[in-house]
Amino acid sequence: MKNTKRKNMPPEERRAQLLGCAQMLFFSKGFEDTTIQDVLDLAGVSKGGFYHHFKSKDELLFGVLDGMAEGVFAQMSVVASDETSSALDLLRSFIHLRANYLREHDYPGQVEFFRVMNLDKNMVLLEQFKRRVRADAMPVLKKIIQKGCDDGTFTVADVETASELVLFLSTFIDLSLLRAIEARGTAMADQAAQKLQDAIDMQFLAIDRILGLPDGTTDFGWPEAVVVTMATVPPPPPSIN
Repeated sequence: MKNTKRKNMPPEERRAQLLGCAQMLFFSKGFEDTTIQDVLDLAGVSKGGFYHHFKSKDELLFGVLDGMAEGVFAQMSVVASDETSSALDLLRSFIHLRANYLREHDYPGQVEFFRVMNLDKNMVLLEQFKRRVRADAMPVLKKIIQKGCDDGTFTVADVETASELVLFLSTFIDLSLLRAIEARGTAMADQAAQKLQDAIDMQFLAIDRILGLPDGTTDFGWPEAVVVTMATVPPPPPSIN
């Protein structure tokens, strides 16, 4: 419903409002079927007010993504400040951050968001987003791995290189996840689901071996992730008007 009343807001509040409206629409209608006008109508903002904060719908998308990343970073800072837990418990908490966020924040909407992020036209923006996440995560993971090396939990020759490799592996499942999302409701769904589960298992087996841990020590942190992913409902195709 169009909001015809415009309320004066400080710039930061207005930007946050636009991001909130965009996230609601992207999750409910899908990115491609949401127009800038839809966002303007929901927020009750003029085009001039919108373009004061965002240059395009793609920039709005990544503003929403940044907000989602901040939620993960907030949890990451909790892990980073924990001085009492063991290195292994800290590692598990760290690598479960993604699963915890997905499970707790409208997963069906995030499935659609993930699909949109991986469109060819968004590859450059997506890589910028991933670099930002890696930059924030790197010092936290290095601290955890160094602690584990110091107490003998991990066997790593180079903490920084090991941290970089573990972070690189954090997106290893993305291609299999994208294929599984695209296969929902088709004859290829079961095969794609199995390949996604295999990718998840291989990712964490690799992490175990990088850190010198027994196989099966680490995991994604959400055993039902594949089943829940395949059960999400694909959005309808964009309407043609």
